[in-house]
Amino acid sequence: MKRPTTGRLRTASLVLRLTLLAAIAAAVAPACGKKGPPLPPLVKMPAPPDPFVARRLGAVAYLQVRIPSANTDKTTPADIERVEIYGLTGTPAGNEDIFKSGTLVASIRVRKPPEEAGESKQARQGRHQYVPPAERPAPPPRPPASMETGFDQGDTVVVTEQLGPEQFRPVTLKTKVTLKRKPESAQAIAGTTVLRPIDAPSLAPLPARVYVAVGINHKGQKGTASAERSILLLGPASAPSAPTITYTENAFSVTWTPPADAEPTEASGNVLPSMPIGSRQVFGGFNVYEVPAPPSGTEPARIPAPINEKPLPGPPLVDKRMTFGTPRCYGVRAVTLFGAQQIEGEASPATCVTPVDTFPPAAPTSLRAVGSEGAVSLIWDANKESDLAGYLVLRAGVPDGEFAPLTPEPIKTTTFNDTTVKPGLRYAYVVVAVDTSKNRSAPSNRVEESGR
Repeated sequence: MKRPTTGRLRTASLVLRLTLLAAIAAAVAPACGKKGPPLPPLVKMPAPPDPFVARRLGAVAYLQVRIPSANTDKTTPADIERVEIYGLTGTPAGNEDIFKSGTLVASIRVRKPPEEAGESKQARQGRHQYVPPAERPAPPPRPPASMETGFDQGDTVVVTEQLGPEQFRPVTLKTKVTLKRKPESAQAIAGTTVLRPIDAPSLAPLPARVYVAVGINHKGQKGTASAERSILLLGPASAPSAPTITYTENAFSVTWTPPADAEPTEASGNVLPSMPIGSRQVFGGFNVYEVPAPPSGTEPARIPAPINEKPLPGPPLVDKRMTFGTPRCYGVRAVTLFGAQQIEGEASPATCVTPVDTFPPAAPTSLRAVGSEGAVSLIWDANKESDLAGYLVLRAGVPDGEFAPLTPEPIKTTTFNDTTVKPGLRYAYVVVAVDTSKNRSAPSNRVEESGR
């Protein structure tokens, strides 16, 4: 009777163990094999538009931005549909103030990369399949980049904003004031000695318009914004007079009359080495520009830059970029300093000139003559002018003959052999240099010789 009882106990123990193992397996199974909720798709955000530059020239704000070609995670190409530029007149606390209370200055359309623009939906879906470069179809031709057709990633674009009454009107921003601690009661501060700091003049911020650029992806989401850039809205100096242009064979000289409100009053007429505190207007110099600007209807790739590297204290400007026959126009702007910042005023009327080469070459030097049987040989030193066309050799009878050319056209060499001499007669020789504009030099030194 004991043996059957023991067998039933063993069977019950085995069933209990199997039940516990099944329960443990059921508890572990959801953590290993069951799928959780789907993860949201990874959203690509365009990197900041950088560099972003703002500059004021007269009543126009120039805004230069480079379209991002990568995302914030450094993947390429960027997921970007457009670049937006916002402006706000005032003192924003951050980009959100500019986005919410500012104005949209420009929306720059960004084209898809060429390889994506020409793909069909089926091709995009099967893009994971490798296709050798030689077998890939050529992208369709793209129209020239413009505000109408869009720009490519990596392009540098310049837009302008005319500064009118609306741009000069400051925007009042709503600010939230939060007290970090309760103010102390009158009893708490009664009888205590309070050290008051010496009063210092408070400097109000100079009136400015602040700009920021941001890329927008194809889902309409803003990427990381650029750094803020600002221009001052104070009044600059008046425009100088129309410049006067003269030139030599090597350079232009541009002079002008400064306006009355841009006359230097300190530092003996030089650009001031130190900047004043506050908003006091101080003379800063002049910048000279080549005009006209790029033709209307196209987008300039860069903000107009002056010819001079730093503001000039006054005229003249010497421009050594001489090309005869090519029109050259110049305009001048006065530079005004406000603290550590500067404003350029309106441009002067432009003055144009088309330089004409009326400058003859230098006279040839070291002309020498050697007589021989039935001939006189000449040799001279070469000229160094870059536009030299050649030399004319002239001969005259001695003592009273007039010089006449022996070479009807300029010769390139610096030697000449006169085989038309008559034995026993003496001749005088000179050489004249001629440039490509047919300007003739003064004659070389005179030499005399006779044939034998």
